[in-house]
Amino acid sequence: MTQTTEITTRGGLKIPVQMYLDFVSGSIYLACYLEPVPDPLQRCLDLVTDNTVSLVLGVAGGFHIASGFPEITPIKAADLRFCGRIYIYSDNVLSSSELEQLLQVAKQKGHLLEYCGRNWAAQHVQIEKPLAFISYDSRDKDTVAKPLVEELGRFPGCTVWYDEYSLKIGDNLRESIEKGLQECKKCVLVLSRNFLANSGWTKTEFNSIFTREIVEQSNVVLPIWCDVSRDEIYSYSPSLANRVAAHWSKGAAEVARQIYLAANA
Repeated sequence: MTQTTEITTRGGLKIPVQMYLDFVSGSIYLACYLEPVPDPLQRCLDLVTDNTVSLVLGVAGGFHIASGFPEITPIKAADLRFCGRIYIYSDNVLSSSELEQLLQVAKQKGHLLEYCGRNWAAQHVQIEKPLAFISYDSRDKDTVAKPLVEELGRFPGCTVWYDEYSLKIGDNLRESIEKGLQECKKCVLVLSRNFLANSGWTKTEFNSIFTREIVEQSNVVLPIWCDVSRDEIYSYSPSLANRVAAHWSKGAAEVARQIYLAANA
């Protein structure tokens, strides 16, 4: 199970931290997201050198949860041991020397640190097939698509095809999109009025997705309704109006949770 909390480093930066509690192995490890900041190295050093880790682990002591595995002695959350593993996910780029310094300091503190920055994300996308392809109108990027991708990124192993992260200069746009559509497990449609009025790329992606469903005879589409009515969806695609959808009005975190669960069902 996971528990999310928020800590404030001595530099005054608030960082959301997820604590993963593994009752099978009897251990805890931590993962956090560092937002873009002007001094990422110092913020990371603050995270691993002050009493941040102790504060987060102290939260476990407040859980009245025990494992319920048959014939296994129940383990309380407070009795789980920290394995020393910390994952920092961030859009900030650290130089090789900065990363080496950070890892050395973490090692001296007894932590096994993994820094997952932009380079890691780009390589991760290349070697792993995406769990979901995010199809959206560019006008909904900042308000819907990017917040959704950021929330999905908080789930372990959740890799998505998202143009900002999956495309690089020189890529063939059509080939890259078609590859993403073919390889992803699910296709998320951000159905807004902008999407429904777009007769360009989103329409092309939509047609490709439904062609794949016909060929594979499986349900690939995970729709998100963004301030649109059933009549509007029906006018765009009658078959799409009959799909159970997530509703953006419930917030990015809840929609991401629903998408992650559906994609892994």
